[in-house]
Parts: sequence; structure tokens; C-alpha cells
Amino acid sequence: MNLPAENVSPQLTRNRRLIIVIGVVIPLVITMGAAFVMALWIPELPNPVASHWGTSGPDGYSTVGSVIALPLLITLVFAAVTAFASWRGAPHGGMLWVHKFLIATSVFLAVLISVIAAGSLAVQRGVENAENAPDIGAIVLAAFPIAIIMAFFAWLMLPAAERINSSPVEVEPIPGAVTQRVHFSSTTRVGAGVVVIVAVALVALGAALAVQAVSNPAELLLPAVIGLVVIALAVSTLSWRVTIDQRGLRVRSALGFPRTTIAPDQIDSVAVVDVNPIDEFGGYGWRWAPDGRSGIVLSKGDAIEVTRMNGKKFVVTMHDAQLGAEALATVARK
Repeated sequence: MNLPAENVSPQLTRNRRLIIVIGVVIPLVITMGAAFVMALWIPELPNPVASHWGTSGPDGYSTVGSVIALPLLITLVFAAVTAFASWRGAPHGGMLWVHKFLIATSVFLAVLISVIAAGSLAVQRGVENAENAPDIGAIVLAAFPIAIIMAFFAWLMLPAAERINSSPVEVEPIPGAVTQRVHFSSTTRVGAGVVVIVAVALVALGAALAVQAVSNPAELLLPAVIGLVVIALAVSTLSWRVTIDQRGLRVRSALGFPRTTIAPDQIDSVAVVDVNPIDEFGGYGWRWAPDGRSGIVLSKGDAIEVTRMNGKKFVVTMHDAQLGAEALATVARK
């Protein structure tokens, strides 16, 4: 049995070529080139080599092979994610800003980690003991502008981003409802897939802290504090409580912060709109879109879209968006 062929527009075909060349091939060529050069230096390097520097010099050591392989592994994984996320393209076969951002980031990471890895080994050529390796602070500082410039050129090589024109459906107040008696309350949360991604990221963060604790426990305090803050914020933003009453629209995270309120006299109109978190907002959580919208974006599908008197728009994705929008329109009616 023959499967139906995928209907691919010429524009999407061109964009897919750009995704592969700029987002995958170029980053891999950069890291493979750096790996080849570093491999040539192996006879001149100590074993093990310094792989982490503290305030007083090298404080972490690794095999040469791991230093060479790590940039390749990171680049390969991120390039694969970039290609997978961008392959479908925009609704009309174009390229969205989030696709361009991922491709440029792929180039940025490849250049950054390759320059740092190669630079960290270059300063150790001819050094007998890695404990005497020179500082690489200047190399790290130089790597960032080089990576930014390369990512900027990658961005310029890509076509202009296609804008998604959502079609909000304005809702009317609930007929016969009394504003003072309107009360709507619901919980919106991310899907299981996003929870898994967050869990994996938190496990990776915990592993990084564990490695730091073993290699240099004296410098663990600041990373541990930052890690705990990140974990708390990540967990708190997986679920939000949405309340609509005579005080307007109130949205708060599971921990009570962050939160936001839009009073009835600040509301110009209320609508229901279909939202794609990745394509329009670049991810999940409290997000900002390039078109100026902001909001709590946790799932794909219906969302309440509130247009303020100043023209700014705020969205909240939820499964019962139609009912919530009608309640808010009732509260906001003049």
C-alpha cells in the first residue's frame, strides 16, 4: 500500500534546506573542526587536563577525550532539537521567529563551546601538570562576542519570520447576568509532556550541583541557592489559578507569586483565541510574544485574550476559555 505523499510547498522545501545547512551542518562542522585541531594537540597535553577553573586556578580535571567530545555531543543534541522543532515550518510554509532563534542559538552554542574548549586546551600545550595551567578568563570573554557575531550572521541568512495572524472571536456578556454575582474560578496547568521536560531539566540541574559538590564543595553555596530559586520558580509556574469576579481577572501561580490582576475598568474587550505556545510565544509559562502580547501560556488551544484600554493584550490558555471569557466580558461591561 502506498502512503500519500506529504504536500510540501517550495518555500517550505527551501526553508528545510536552510535548517539543515545553517542549524545542523554548520554547527557540526565548527565543532568537528575544533575537535580535529584539539586531537592534534593530544601529544602536547598533560593527562588529565584542567577542565574547570576557580578563583585560584584550575580546580577540576578531565580526560582529553571528554573535553573534545563534550562540544560535539552538546552541538549534536541541540542541532537535532532545532531541526525537529523547525521542520514543520510556519502555517504557510514560512519560518517563524522561534525557528530562526533556535537555528541562530545552535550556531551560537557550537561556536561558544568550541572556542572555550579549544582555548582551554591550547593554553595547556607543553604544560606537564594541569595544576599549572594558565587562566582562561580572557578566552571565555572573547568567545561570547565571537559566538554572538556568528549567530547574528546566521540570523541574517534566514528568511524574514512569518507572522501568525490569530483570529480572536470577541465574546459578549452573559445575558441577564448581574456583575456583582459573577464568579468564575479555574486552574490551568501544563501538559504531561512539559512536566517531563521540566523534570529532566531539574534532574540535570541537580546532577550538575552534585558534580560541583564533589569537585569543589567550597564554591557550592551560590550555585545551590540559584538552583533552589530556579526549581521553586519552575515548579510554581506549572499550575496557575484563574479567578474572575467583580474585581476583574486575577491570575496567580501555585505559590502565589508571580501574580497579576486586570481590573474591570482596564479592560477594553474580551475574546477567545487559538494559541500555539511554541510557534507564537516560543515556549510555555509566563511568556512574551514578538507581537507585543503577554500572558500565561501553558497549553495549545483556546485562550482568553484581554485587550486593555492601552491596547496591550494579555492571554491565558485554559480548557474552558469560552465560559471564562463570557464571565470576564460580563464583569467588564460598562
